[in-house]
Amino acid sequence: MHCCMWRISMMAALLLTTITRVSAQKTPEYIFPTIPFNEEETAKQMEDGHATIAGLAKLKKKGRTFYPWQGDRILLFPVTPYLTEMLELQKKYRKGKKIASMDNKAYSYHIEGRVQDENGHFEFRDLKPGKYYIVTWIDYEKQYEYKVQTGRETAYNGYGEVLYSTPTYIWCTQKYAVEQEVSGIIEVTGDGRMSAEISN
Repeated sequence: MHCCMWRISMMAALLLTTITRVSAQKTPEYIFPTIPFNEEETAKQMEDGHATIAGLAKLKKKGRTFYPWQGDRILLFPVTPYLTEMLELQKKYRKGKKIASMDNKAYSYHIEGRVQDENGHFEFRDLKPGKYYIVTWIDYEKQYEYKVQTGRETAYNGYGEVLYSTPTYIWCTQKYAVEQEVSGIIEVTGDGRMSAEISN
């Protein structure tokens, strides 16, 4: 009976420790721009126009070029003082305990498009002249090598004595997918079709 009670107490203590550790892992603190979001001006910028951005998104890594998948999301935001401050905050707060972000209202003023093919082409139509921030995310493959000990190589003399013993290794390659944001600010100066490119 005492042994059983001791086990129950130990399990309760372990459970409490686990809950404490989970609760100690705080969610990140979101940092928002201090400039007020001007909804009226942003809505005016988002009105239909007569310009088209025909663009290309790509990512270059170690001599290789990667493109987003066909059908991947690509977003367009009008460039406003609020967005400009958010992009500056992103340079400082991108990972860790603090992350730069936009509030829901400001984020809602965007156009969501889709990448048209496997070569990263996209298109946004019916735009007014002005500056636009375009962003998407591209997957690419990273790898690293490491060695694993598989045994030992031992040499003996004619009397059965060990002359030397050295570990033997094999080299392994670990590959994994990484997602990176690519973005750019494109200025539309007039009506018609214009070409643009966003990359890292």
